[in-house]
Amino acid sequence: MKRIFLILAGIVGLLLVAALTVPFFVPKSVYKTQIEKAATGALKRDVVLTGDVSVSVFPRISASVGGVTVANPEGFSAPNMIEAGELRGSVKWMPLLSRRVEVQELSFVDANVQLEKLADGQTNWEFGSGDTEQPAQSGEGGGVSASIAKASLKNASLTYTDREAGTEYALKDLNLDASMQGFDKPLKARADGIFQDQAFDIDLAVDTPELLQSGQPAKIDATFDSKLAKGKFGGAVTLGDAPALDGTFSLNAPDLAAVADFASLDLPVNLAPLGAGDMSGTVSGPFDALMIKFDGLDLKSDLLDLGFTGSVDLKETPVVDGQLQAAASNTGELLKQMGIEVPAEDALEKVDIASKVSGPADALSLTGLDIKHSGALLNASYKGQASLAGDGSIKGTIDASSNELRALLKAADVEMPEGDTLKTFSTAGDISGSFKKLSISNLNFALDDIRATGTAGLNLGGAKPQLTGDLDMGELDLSPFLAAEDQEKKPQQPMQGWSTEPLDLAGLNAVNANLKIKTSTLTLGNVVLKDARMDVVLKNGKLKADLPAFNAFGGSWAGKMNLDASAAKPALSLDMTGDSVGVSSLLGTLAGFDKLTGTGSFAVSATSSGTSIDEIMKGLNGELSTKLNDGAIKGLNVAQLVRSKDSLLQAVTSGQLQSLDFASALSPEAKTDFSSFDTVLSVKNGVANVDLMKLLSPVLGIDGTGNINLGGQTLDLRLATSIDKKGQGSGSVVQLNGIPVPIRLSGSWNKPKVTPDLSGVTNHLKQDLTGQLLEGITGKSGSSGGANPLADILGTSGSTKPDTSSTDDAADTPAKEETPEDLAEQAAREAIGGLLFGKKKPEDKPDE
Repeated sequence: MKRIFLILAGIVGLLLVAALTVPFFVPKSVYKTQIEKAATGALKRDVVLTGDVSVSVFPRISASVGGVTVANPEGFSAPNMIEAGELRGSVKWMPLLSRRVEVQELSFVDANVQLEKLADGQTNWEFGSGDTEQPAQSGEGGGVSASIAKASLKNASLTYTDREAGTEYALKDLNLDASMQGFDKPLKARADGIFQDQAFDIDLAVDTPELLQSGQPAKIDATFDSKLAKGKFGGAVTLGDAPALDGTFSLNAPDLAAVADFASLDLPVNLAPLGAGDMSGTVSGPFDALMIKFDGLDLKSDLLDLGFTGSVDLKETPVVDGQLQAAASNTGELLKQMGIEVPAEDALEKVDIASKVSGPADALSLTGLDIKHSGALLNASYKGQASLAGDGSIKGTIDASSNELRALLKAADVEMPEGDTLKTFSTAGDISGSFKKLSISNLNFALDDIRATGTAGLNLGGAKPQLTGDLDMGELDLSPFLAAEDQEKKPQQPMQGWSTEPLDLAGLNAVNANLKIKTSTLTLGNVVLKDARMDVVLKNGKLKADLPAFNAFGGSWAGKMNLDASAAKPALSLDMTGDSVGVSSLLGTLAGFDKLTGTGSFAVSATSSGTSIDEIMKGLNGELSTKLNDGAIKGLNVAQLVRSKDSLLQAVTSGQLQSLDFASALSPEAKTDFSSFDTVLSVKNGVANVDLMKLLSPVLGIDGTGNINLGGQTLDLRLATSIDKKGQGSGSVVQLNGIPVPIRLSGSWNKPKVTPDLSGVTNHLKQDLTGQLLEGITGKSGSSGGANPLADILGTSGSTKPDTSSTDDAADTPAKEETPEDLAEQAAREAIGGLLFGKKKPEDKPDE
């Protein structure tokens, strides 16, 4: 027995001695071959050791090779998948005796790894189960099994080329330590390096690399740290034709835009203004269409503080579904930097938002939206829903106001003329439509001092803003919009001529409009309309206003007005009718003329053009007709004028002309009452010709002729008068002893001159006096010493010679014998001249 133990001990000793000495006698090529076999068996690729091999055998077989290559499958661009400057490996020698290779260490130094995906989807990192035939083995047993306890890469580089997608990624300065007991055993690895110019550290644990190789989900736990982001992932990863993830994650990124750029995400907006992101949740789906469900997503920057819970589906166009809370300190600048265009972005400042968000990123839908804006140009709140699809859409309630409306409109690229209007606005109501075309119902609106309720709309989609509305505007004062400066009501004053200031109609070219307006009081300067209804259409500077009913100047009116402000010289047309109108209020307000009173109907049809009120009035063409009742002409008492004595003839023949009193008949307190006064005026170039002017009262009749210069504010009218001395109101026109006494109104509207028209009177007197002259000349009036009627009438001593002092050319022309008709005419002229203008000097010529 003892011998047997000695023999066994000797055998073991011999084996140990053999194990220590045999490697020194075995050629290095044998070890090189074994290492290649082990690596080839483990990787299922041809592994070739290209450099010198050094070997040691204790405590394990160790070898180093100056160079190594791992072949690519056929069809790839490079012959090798891996090339390394040096390969170091160690193999446990005892398992070799049982045809099993246990690689204790496999290390690549200065390795270059090229991963490639072909256009047909084939990849070079898919390690097969062993298509290469193994050398035939003698004796029992099959192939050689292998494991790698530790593998490492030092100063390695890796390039990934995707021929299908046309992309390439580069990894350099990679250091990797990994251990793998087999493809069906767990893999652990730690690495650091620079990927796409971003330094990183990563720890990785893969449940079974064989699953990754076969395109099946493999469990992975990973932590990642870099300047770009820090994160964790735990879950399943699937490689192969359709790489995918399914697991939980957390990520902190100080620069979201850099992360999106690193991930090659083609997003419709710029993420840089969003700042840093801190997020956690789950991720699932293929790499090119990941579904991310956020337990929390917080974005923070100088411009934005945002929180989101929900999902983001990273399809070609990302899709969002979740709850949003956001606060932006300068929304206009934020949207501008993100590349999102919205109207008036320069006016948008502090915004707080709460909403459910859903839909594609470029067509987001916001429901349950509660938004508040505060800023220098606009304060507003909105509750409802909105969409960013297309031109956008909104539906909800709004409350907005601005004390800097002009600046707000300028920010919205709306050009406005200079002026003191459009300073403030406020609006509240139910709003719907798109960002370019909005409508508001249940509207409560204020613009400067204007107030309105009803419905309104704004369309910014055309070349000019389009306004629409059906509004009740209560007491509406448009006076400030008629000129550059606000107009104030002033006491009625005589006009000093029409204004020559250029009309400021630029506002009519700034917008288009289609409005229906009702107002209890409409004020335009000194013109006040009551209970007015208007249909207004404004398009490209052309205004059409239809006023089917309104009250003004004590009466009811209807009419239409067209104003074309599109040309250099604005054009105006007007058709208006009025009933029961107070003429004094009408003419006093519009023309500063208060010499006529009464109530009646008016009809006006006129056209004109001009750059000022003065040009428009001087260019008027059209027709005006009136029918007035129960009024008066102020400053003139025609009845008193023609009834101062029984007749002019009696005053002349009695020699008592000086007793006739006309002063009170032509005083400011005088007036001529009438029961009816009808006129028809045809207007051409600002001058109204009197086609008809007839005034009647129970005792008086007047027929007028002449013209009224509307542009020059002057008139020249001849009023032919007749009187019913009995005043019975029969309507008959009874001339005064056959002599009508016309009256002439002439001069300016402010102070018209009222004088009798003598042309007709002198003719009548001449006829009546002719008989008396003939009687005096023929001596049939009595004895020569008796009273001479001609002396009473003409103021002479009875001579039949003419009074040469009464003519201007008496001294220069020879005296000639005058006919009785000449003497009668001379007597009439002198009588009327003395009556109206006092005694004439010998050198003066009487007025005619």
